[in-house]
Amino acid sequence: MQLLCKTLGCSRSGYYDWIALGRPQHKAFDKSINDLITEMYQIDDRWGIRQIRMQIKTVYGLCLTNATVYRYMRINGVQSIVRRKTHAYPKVNHHDIPNLLQRNFTTDASNKKWSIDITYLFCRDGLSYLCAIKDMYDKSIVSWKTSKFIDHFLVMNTLDQAIDSVPIKQRQELILHSDQGWHFTHPAYRKRLLDNHITQSISSRGSSVDNCPIESFFSALKTECIYLHKNLYMNNIEAIVKEYMFYYNNQRLQEKIKELAPFQFRKQVLSALFI
Repeated sequence: MQLLCKTLGCSRSGYYDWIALGRPQHKAFDKSINDLITEMYQIDDRWGIRQIRMQIKTVYGLCLTNATVYRYMRINGVQSIVRRKTHAYPKVNHHDIPNLLQRNFTTDASNKKWSIDITYLFCRDGLSYLCAIKDMYDKSIVSWKTSKFIDHFLVMNTLDQAIDSVPIKQRQELILHSDQGWHFTHPAYRKRLLDNHITQSISSRGSSVDNCPIESFFSALKTECIYLHKNLYMNNIEAIVKEYMFYYNNQRLQEKIKELAPFQFRKQVLSALFI
């Protein structure tokens, strides 16, 4: 008994108390649940607690708690990919362009609040850069471009692709938020927004939290895709990012949009409007 209690990490009195309570079933091992969680993890080992819980609910209609999924993942010795921590920087307000969002990332319709930024992607033969725009309503990636150069053309091409996807009437209600990178304070960028009646908003300097919608997407992309590829080269980076973009927009479930993928959520909203 002493060896058993030591192995289980409990006291003898605690073990006998557990026996006296009739071995509470809420802590019992359920093989069927364990098999479901193991199956989901084997399908895609990028999935963490929330993704596995939502996938099980979507596929099998079984509602589990995050704590239950976590417990079985610990039993099986598996875990999701841990995201790398970022560092905070002092805030410096820009004197020219206002921060219209003030960290209010909620909106009642698509094409009202967008978030844009650039991130770097490490390849074995150099650096590649990704510029992307995210819709804060349905969390979808509206447009994206990759380039070997972090230049003005990368941002403008991404912006033009996004603008073309929005009807002219909707552009007048659209706010495009960014950080204070020189690409987003460049006269040509600002003129393109002005010409298309899009309102510009900008973060405090060095405050990634002010633009966290697109920052969170970049974190997911790198954690669930880029860091997992051992043979990432400049000539295949675009294809790899394209594959992940399809997965993110069409298949990756998110709690904040009714546990649906962005395009699933958008389709559901549009269907409700015509009922």
